[in-house]
Amino acid sequence: MTASGPGGASSTLLTGGGELGEVPYLRPHPGAPAVFARRAARFEALAVGHAAGDYLAMLSRLASAQKTVAERLRLPLPASAVAGALPLDAAGAPPPPWREALGLLLGELAGLEAPAPARAALERLGRLSAADLDGVASRLLAGGLTPLDLPLGLFAGAALQVVFTAQAACLQAAAVARVEEGCPACGSSPTCGVVLGDDKLRYLVCGLCATQWHQTRLQCVLCRSSGAVAYLSLDGDTGPARAETCEGCRAYLKLLYIERGPALEPLADDVATLALDLLVGERGFLRFGRSPYLVAGVVASAEA
Repeated sequence: MTASGPGGASSTLLTGGGELGEVPYLRPHPGAPAVFARRAARFEALAVGHAAGDYLAMLSRLASAQKTVAERLRLPLPASAVAGALPLDAAGAPPPPWREALGLLLGELAGLEAPAPARAALERLGRLSAADLDGVASRLLAGGLTPLDLPLGLFAGAALQVVFTAQAACLQAAAVARVEEGCPACGSSPTCGVVLGDDKLRYLVCGLCATQWHQTRLQCVLCRSSGAVAYLSLDGDTGPARAETCEGCRAYLKLLYIERGPALEPLADDVATLALDLLVGERGFLRFGRSPYLVAGVVASAEA
């Protein structure tokens, strides 16, 4: 593993503003079907020759099913934003359409080739009452899944992603206010960040609604410190991922550099670079933000 501190070459990179002019706060949202189609294709490409290839291939099929559901689901437009409120609220009650999305998703995944715990989770989701399903969704959105919930999290989360991503795509950028922390559309923590190739702007990526928003580089996403930031990567790794670590709060966020991986898709490449998370974790850093595709119970069963 290699590391560079804020005084290294990376500190000379542009952070936005100045010569770059006004930096857009939000990157254009391509729409839910396009998000999941790109994600499915990237998972499929990453699966070839990967140590976790079977799991990545399963996620490709899951993302493809999400694309189909996004095309079929008809959602009401998000309510007009209220001053000081998020347009979509991941901390509130699960949006009612999520159960319809889950039902469609379960239909698309019938016969999915997957480890036994994943197939059992699909079957169990199909038997739960509406109230029990909403309970799972609420705990998932709050980050408080019980051990019994864990196998359900991947597929319940996939249905929630479809709904939130579809609604986020309908938002007008002007209606989305800047926020101090979390996704400005739904309030979720970022799953990872992308660094653009030409101007080195950093955009954080929401794993729930696929919104991408700008935040100045070379400072910790969590505590905003700049003096304690360093970057870690796998030894000799020429891939797109680096971990931005903070000695101050001992948190890290994974960054994906588009100039090193033009075909990357943030959430797919985040899963495929799990080895980096494991090594950074061994150094005592805790990940800031969660991936909806990394659910402990399902990942473990897929690797067994």
